[in-house]
Amino acid sequence: MPFFWCLIALDNLLMAWLRGTFIACVAFCAGCSGAYSQELHGRFRPEKAAYMVGEPVFVVFELTNMNSNTVSVDDGACFQSFEAVAALQPTSNPGLYGCTGGGIAGSCAWGIVSLDSKETMSRRYLLPKSLPDEPGDYDVEAKRSVQIYAKDRAYAPLYQQDIDSIITIHMVPVEREALVAAYQGVLRDLSSAHAGEEWLAIQAVTDYPQPFLEDVVLNLSKNPQTAQAAIGGLRKLNTVRTKKRLAELAASDDEGIRQSAMTALGETNDPAYCDFMLQATNARRGYSASIAARAAGLLCGEKALRELIRGLQGENAIPAYEIAYALGNTGSRDAVPLLIDFLGQSDGGVRGAAEEALATLTHRTDEPAGGDSAYLKWSRFWSLYGRSVQVFRPDECDEEFESLPN
Repeated sequence: MPFFWCLIALDNLLMAWLRGTFIACVAFCAGCSGAYSQELHGRFRPEKAAYMVGEPVFVVFELTNMNSNTVSVDDGACFQSFEAVAALQPTSNPGLYGCTGGGIAGSCAWGIVSLDSKETMSRRYLLPKSLPDEPGDYDVEAKRSVQIYAKDRAYAPLYQQDIDSIITIHMVPVEREALVAAYQGVLRDLSSAHAGEEWLAIQAVTDYPQPFLEDVVLNLSKNPQTAQAAIGGLRKLNTVRTKKRLAELAASDDEGIRQSAMTALGETNDPAYCDFMLQATNARRGYSASIAARAAGLLCGEKALRELIRGLQGENAIPAYEIAYALGNTGSRDAVPLLIDFLGQSDGGVRGAAEEALATLTHRTDEPAGGDSAYLKWSRFWSLYGRSVQVFRPDECDEEFESLPN
């Protein structure tokens, strides 16, 4: 009966799906002959029944070995994500990447652990700050892929289990004294001897910073080991002291720190730092100059146009596609014809950046493509409607986009 165990495995999977549980069945065989199954139950759950608005939200991942034998699984969160189920109201906070958005990246720890029969592995994670700052029930889809290995063969996974849970986060009105009390455990963990607990606490105070945590975040930014992590918290606090500290970090000799701080300072949208960004653009210090150019476009508006065009010239010139994105951040009508000229360049990357910047400024796109070149379409459009068409800033990306008229 070569397919008997495979049929059993498929039946188990079907029944698991119908019951809404998560069971992984592994076939480790050639042609399913002599197969066996391994069953794991996985789920996510909120650590607490309710959280105050502004309180760090922790979730717990549990994985239970339902087999009679020991199994090995990966203990990394490399393939884990949290995403709100309902579409959230767009924020008005401007970024440096126009209406086309940017990207985020993160790191993960990875290792192999063995689970005995009926043993449960439990791990605690911080839910990235994304839910509205108001009371209510919010559904979050939590996903994780778990690799299952044969004993002593960590280099060759037998099976991947995909776990998908819908968890409900219950948010209640905030009470300041209670919120301060809720942070005490997190603050204690900042001094934990356990590196994982310490790092989770750092994430909590920088992703969910509160005004009473300003000194804590500032101190983290002064430690070379935690300065990078603190930058996001400095940006979110957005006070006079935290912006001053971001400016100091944006002048760091560490290129990574400099880039992150430059980005964060630009995203505070404080025009008081316009001249700082123009000077950083002219300094031409590696990729930081490109970030400074984008930030200058956002903070200086039309004032930045001349300096941005100068950035294309001389030694260590800023790439044209970066200047295109920066022009798109200015919210300036005069930036549109400059970007249309970029559409005539032979470099496809430059043309693409110019089209994205034009979309940010005018909320119009050359879609569907075809017919005349984008350069001709945009030139014709601007000659006819350039004086009357509305021009937008990057913090107005939630408006509807239109197609260019034929």
